[in-house]
Amino acid sequence: MLKKLMRKGEELTMLYPLKFKPHLRFYPFGGYKIAQMFNKEDIPKDRPVAESWEISACPGSEGIIKNGPLAGLNLQEAVDKLQADLVGEVIWERYGNYFPLLIKFLDAAKVLPPQVHPDDEYAAKVGLPYRGKTEAWYILQADPGAEVWCGSKPGLTLEEFRRLIEQGDTFAPMKKLKTKAGDVYFVPAGHLHAIGAGNFIVEVQQNSDAIFAWDWLDWEIDEERRKSDIEHSLAAAVIQEGDPEDIPPIKLERGKNLQEYLCACRYFTMERLVLHEPWTEIGDPRRFTALIPVAGQGQLRYKDGIEKVKAGESILIPAKMDSWTVEPEAELVLIRAMVPVDLREDVIQPLREAGVDDERIISLGGYVIQNDLRMLLVPK
Repeated sequence: MLKKLMRKGEELTMLYPLKFKPHLRFYPFGGYKIAQMFNKEDIPKDRPVAESWEISACPGSEGIIKNGPLAGLNLQEAVDKLQADLVGEVIWERYGNYFPLLIKFLDAAKVLPPQVHPDDEYAAKVGLPYRGKTEAWYILQADPGAEVWCGSKPGLTLEEFRRLIEQGDTFAPMKKLKTKAGDVYFVPAGHLHAIGAGNFIVEVQQNSDAIFAWDWLDWEIDEERRKSDIEHSLAAAVIQEGDPEDIPPIKLERGKNLQEYLCACRYFTMERLVLHEPWTEIGDPRRFTALIPVAGQGQLRYKDGIEKVKAGESILIPAKMDSWTVEPEAELVLIRAMVPVDLREDVIQPLREAGVDDERIISLGGYVIQNDLRMLLVPK
């Protein structure tokens, strides 16, 4: 039986790794890979699924806890109940009961609408019920010839952006890039982007569903929304160029394990862990950890028990769960996402200690004027 802890006269369940029944989105671009690749029991196999929101507290789209004493609560209810014990002292102080991340699998069997996401300031300015949306993609699988559009084409101006939209050449404002498994794309708020058919993606993003598409393609969207989105897209867009679109990972050998830094910004850090031997974390009461297993299986051992770990079944590790160990069976591959407490402490310092130069570290932050690592490392 799990132990109990007390706070303000309320009896709470001792913290443990949380698994979820995900929230599903059935957009027109969806396919069957989420069910096929992971044999996920929560995913229908008889209809296309576009997105599986694995760890979500987005209003109306929350994931439901499916294991342990908290089973049946959605993630937002768990945050409201456990507060800093779940999300961490620093994260609670910074965000309150707003859970800051949303993690999903995305299956693009067809091309997605060309779009842009607002930042926090613009989302608030126009009265959206969400915060802004910065995101990152890890390409888990790409069919031959698969592409994404990511970033402004060289020399693009807002005037040309509007002209191309008006003449119906709606993908022309963006760069088109071939994709392959293992590619990483950082998409800050305001960045022009679209995902092409044949991409299967793990996405880490701010907890937000804010989107403006300047061409909704054949989606059933009313004309007023289509026109409004064009104007919002033009207003929210950040036109910039100069950095590579995809981010090469920084790879560090940790015994028989491999740790790859994929990207980093003020909202989240993203890593890939390839485990062949146990991986132990001492626990961090300042923030939670999200683990997204994408290949293999194993177990997660913690003070009060053991949870199975298998590909496609994401796990949220509460901040005050103390130490934990992932034990792989053969090879286990996970994507790890965290909210940085301090980018200097979380990213810059450990990479410098590993002998990585500052320019390489800066590359994890993406684009020039929105690169949080560059702001810390390059004097003005």
